[in-house]
Amino acid sequence: FTANIAKPADVAWERAGGNDWCAIAKYLDVKGCTINSGKGELGSLRTIITPTANVVENVVARTSRSYTYAQPFSPTFYHGTMAIEPVDATHSRLVYSLIWNQAGLPDQKARTDAYEGRKVRFQAAMDKMKAAAEAP
Repeated sequence: FTANIAKPADVAWERAGGNDWCAIAKYLDVKGCTINSGKGELGSLRTIITPTANVVENVVARTSRSYTYAQPFSPTFYHGTMAIEPVDATHSRLVYSLIWNQAGLPDQKARTDAYEGRKVRFQAAMDKMKAAAEAP
């Protein structure tokens, strides 16, 4: 998922919540987020509270404008990366990458439904992060 942002990368990163390890909760409209340990640096743990489960995520990679997390207890080998890339002095690009193994889902319909659901959910989150990053 990508979104072009009419703000410099450092500004966009801060406003989109990149330095707030639990900010993603407001963009994904989940019930909440709890920081178990750390502040978003390598090794930090958070729990995303969804309507159906509490999902533990830990930071497995970090740069000044990106983080990659894994869900160590997920049967789908789930990883995500949120990053802001500079385009020029006044523009940037938000990139959110997801990788997960759907082999554990029961059939093709379940895999398609999971994929389509994530597309809708994460595109909506991207739209909200873009709006936050570009807010006056």
